[in-house]
Amino acid sequence: MMKHLFGSTLPITHFRSTLLTEPISFTMFMHPVCLHKFLLIVKASLPIFISVITKKQFGISLINFCKMNNRDHFVIVNGKSVLRENAAIPAMHSGLFYGAGCFETMRAERGKIFRLRYHVERLNRGLAYLGVPEDLFIHADELNEEITTLLNKNLLNNEIAKVRVQISLNENMGYGIDENLSLLNIINSSKYSDDTTPIQLTITDVRTVPYESRPCDLKLSNMLHYRAAYREALEKGFNDSLMLNIQNFVAETSVANIFWLKDNTVYTPSKRTDILPGIMREEIIALIRNQSSYNLKIGEFTLDEVKHAELVWISNSLKEIVVVEQIDEVSYAPEHELIPLLRQQLQHQKEAENYE
Repeated sequence: MMKHLFGSTLPITHFRSTLLTEPISFTMFMHPVCLHKFLLIVKASLPIFISVITKKQFGISLINFCKMNNRDHFVIVNGKSVLRENAAIPAMHSGLFYGAGCFETMRAERGKIFRLRYHVERLNRGLAYLGVPEDLFIHADELNEEITTLLNKNLLNNEIAKVRVQISLNENMGYGIDENLSLLNIINSSKYSDDTTPIQLTITDVRTVPYESRPCDLKLSNMLHYRAAYREALEKGFNDSLMLNIQNFVAETSVANIFWLKDNTVYTPSKRTDILPGIMREEIIALIRNQSSYNLKIGEFTLDEVKHAELVWISNSLKEIVVVEQIDEVSYAPEHELIPLLRQQLQHQKEAENYE
């Protein structure tokens, strides 16, 4: 308990709450004793006082200012930007119950996304697989406009950002066909730390899913085998897991495609190993094919072939190119002249496309 400015006794918490809700009268400062008491309270309550001043004078609280600096405060739901905490989805829809949906994860640099149309093409192939009619397909120009709006709102238009587009089906419950289905389209963004530090992989027993069970070239929402493989790596102290297919050929990691170098030949698993053939994978394949100094071999390879590699790296649209320095107990060169060369040529490709 403490004395009120004018002599009555009130809890300090009451006074602080009063500060937050009521204007401070200038008459409070007219008496020296009151002024002295007021300054003592301000000193004890400085963090709250700063918030009050910010709110009273500039119309925005310190808390809200910090939230704005999170740079992922807004999301877009079905074309409308909303505060993340206010975003809502239907309580009953097949996207939530069965994972009926597809997604894309993209890298935005200064508001532009490399190969955006390729991402949209894959999204629409996913929607077609899920039985969505063509009149509900995604249009690249409209999506680009929505992403640009979101990046601007989240103060990410001049940053490197992670952008995820998630499309879920809103249809009748069960596995039946709904002629009146609609889509729930959510776009979110966040600042991305472009870390190219070499990573460590562990070999997991989780296998890629055969193409006969699900189309491997689509990013469907219910890909929980990747989640299981990734979490296993983290629990073991690694960055990611190296996955094989059911025939025990090297396939991919839980989040990326894999390449390795041996005797001037670059190797990467073929689609026959049930990989998700990434957009960045195709870019790197094209770059290597244009190299006179290196050969390229795409096929089915065993773990022993990877273990004897000189250089290993992974790729996806977000990370682009990241070197692998270790797979379980086997170590690899953390640096090689091929990596900066590929990164430089990739940058030229992005500049030539003008990021669409």
